Amino acid sequence: MVIKLLRISCCRRPLAIGVILTLLASLCWSAAALYDTPAELLPVSIDDSVSLSIPDSERQLALRVVYPERGGPFPVIVLSHGTFSSGKKYDRVATHWAARGYVVLLPDHIDANYGFVPKKDQDMYEVRRTRVADMSRVLDALDEIEARIPALQGRMNRQSLIAAGHSFGTQVAMLVTGLRIKNPTNDVITEADENRFNLLILLSDPGKMALMPEQMWQGSTVPTFMVTGDEDYGLMGDGRRSADYQNEILSGAGARDAVEYLLLIDKGDHYFGGLIHKDVDDEPDHQGLEIFNAASTAFLDAHAKGSDSARDYLQSGTLLADTDGRARLSVE
Repeated sequence: MVIKLLRISCCRRPLAIGVILTLLASLCWSAAALYDTPAELLPVSIDDSVSLSIPDSERQLALRVVYPERGGPFPVIVLSHGTFSSGKKYDRVATHWAARGYVVLLPDHIDANYGFVPKKDQDMYEVRRTRVADMSRVLDALDEIEARIPALQGRMNRQSLIAAGHSFGTQVAMLVTGLRIKNPTNDVITEADENRFNLLILLSDPGKMALMPEQMWQGSTVPTFMVTGDEDYGLMGDGRRSADYQNEILSGAGARDAVEYLLLIDKGDHYFGGLIHKDVDDEPDHQGLEIFNAASTAFLDAHAKGSDSARDYLQSGTLLADTDGRARLSVE
C-alpha cells in the first residue's frame, strides 16, 4: 500500500474547544520560533508494500518506508520502535524528517503489535538479538527496497546511515552504533557486528530502563542526539520492573570523541502524550513533539548534510528562550 501524504491529522480523540485553541496556539508558537529548513518542504509518500525475508527463519520483516517524492539521494534513517509498538506508529516523526530530505525506514520487529510477548529475561534477550539483526537486514536490503519501490530509486545515500530508536529501540539503536553491554552477574558482553551507521538519534532515555545505568546514552561511539523529559518512563522504566543488578556500559574505541546533544523537555513524557508509540490517556503534547522534530532535524542537517546554519543553531543556546523555558539543548 502506498500513501500520498497530503495532510496529517494531529488529534486522535475529540477535544474540547479550549484545548483545541491551546494546541493551535502552541503550533503557531513552535512554527515561528524553532529551527526549520528554509527550503520548500518536499512531498512525502508512505509505502507499506515491502516485506523482507529473514535468513534461517520463516519470519517476514514488514517495513514502512517514508520518503521524499523528488530529489536526493538522501540520508537514510532506520528507526527501531518501542516494545509491542510498530513502525506504523511514528508517522509524526518520520514524515517530518522525510519532508526535509531524509528517507525513513521503520521495521516491525518480532514483538510488534504483541506478535511475540516475552515471558522471561531470556525471551527479552532474544527480542534484542533479533531486533539488532533486523537493523542490519534493512541495510543489507537497500537495493531490494529500491527495486520494490521504483519511485525510491536513486533517492537513498548509502554513505549516510542513521540509527534511531524509541524506548527499548534506543538500546537496539545504540548496539548497532557501537555500544557494548556487560552483564556483571555472568560477565557476558552484548555487542553487535554492525558498523555502517554513522549517526544516532534516541527518542527517550535508555538509562531509565531497568537494568541500565544512568548516562547510558553517553556510551555511544558516533554523534548522538537524545531527547528526554522528567516524565519519560515507559513499560521497561524504573519502578515498573524490579532490577537485581545494572549492566555495565563498555564504551567503544573513540566514544569520548563523539559529540552528544541532550534535549531536555519540561514535563516531557515517553509518548508525547500519545502522539507516538501508542495511545495513552493523556493530552497530546504537540508542542513537545514539535520541539523534538525541529531540534533533531537541526542535528541531522548539521551532521548528515554538513549544514553550517544547523550547526550554528545547535550551538546558539536559543532554544530555552524560544520555548519560554520549556526545553533546553546542551552539548555534552
